[in-house]
Amino acid sequence: MTQYIYGKNAVLARIEKQEAIEELYVYEGMKDQRFLARLSALKFKKVSRQQLEQLCGNPNHQGVVAKIQEYKYAPLEEVIALANTQEYPLLVMLDGIEDPHNLGAILRTCEAIGVKGVIVHKYHSAPLSSTVAKVSTGAIEYVKVAQVANLTTTLKRLKKEGYWVVGAEASGPLDYRAVDYKTKIVLVIGSEGYGIAPLVFKQCD
Repeated sequence: MTQYIYGKNAVLARIEKQEAIEELYVYEGMKDQRFLARLSALKFKKVSRQQLEQLCGNPNHQGVVAKIQEYKYAPLEEVIALANTQEYPLLVMLDGIEDPHNLGAILRTCEAIGVKGVIVHKYHSAPLSSTVAKVSTGAIEYVKVAQVANLTTTLKRLKKEGYWVVGAEASGPLDYRAVDYKTKIVLVIGSEGYGIAPLVFKQCD
């Protein structure tokens, strides 16, 4: 299946990663010459703002929309292997983040601090959508996202591989800056409404 991503950063990140773009649409009145220069090697169609909004379903497209194959989730094994290449492996697990804006913001933060992989629930997570891509400002192209059916089972596996599980809670007794990150860590972030599920919370160290 295909989907449409929008926003300058999201599209440029796609180009920089040399990921396939099936169709590229640019606002016919685009005046950002630096941005247009980045597109000089690509074929694109000049269209109206209304056409761009019809394609992506959002008026905040910044004058560019790209048609791509839908985002794919990475295998869990790949995400773990990538994290293990770091001196201090850090994975982020999301327990029920269903707002695409929140997921996009988390991916953006993960990319900024060097987190290579995020693990989400297969049935209780916002999908990797165009909104997530836009809010992540392109980080969706750099941070691998794995989808699993059971977070508790996944945490048990990671603990056997030497990971410590740290849960992030607003009422937590320990400041996040007091955690020793010089080891393998899985940081668990709970849902917007209910926080970390009890069974998942029990796995926290």
